[in-house]
Amino acid sequence: MTVGETPVTMVGTVISDVTLKRVGENANPLATFQLRATERKYDREKGAWLDHRQFSIRVKCWRKLASAAHAALRRGDPVIVMGKLFVSEFSGADGQVRSVPEVEAWAVGPNLVLSRAAADREQRGGGAAPQAWHSPESAHESQESQEVGAPLAVA
Repeated sequence: MTVGETPVTMVGTVISDVTLKRVGENANPLATFQLRATERKYDREKGAWLDHRQFSIRVKCWRKLASAAHAALRRGDPVIVMGKLFVSEFSGADGQVRSVPEVEAWAVGPNLVLSRAAADREQRGGGAAPQAWHSPESAHESQESQEVGAPLAVA
């Protein structure tokens, strides 16, 4: 981390398509998407959860994370994003300087409270994956065989 950096963790929903482009001399991958975090409160009189304040922010993912986010994320996916908060400035068509909050992500993953996901682990060092690792297909099969709310079985 850098001195003065503002680390954040945001829980929200992907509300845009994830775009991927290559930038710079080295053509590094850059994925961007909009994230919306919605505060919810329980209303006892109505007996229901109601949406309250919302916060939307642009998320930037670089290099390996960019490619993974572009391949894995879709509009509507519940995610958790960790990164550093900063403000981008640009000049609008009227010449006025505008400021936009952004998060440069160092980690993005599914919110498992609201979705299911199987880890597709990358092999390192060329060897076989440890026995505890399962293919995404076998992980999906074991998830479907469990009841909702039941503790997860550990191999």
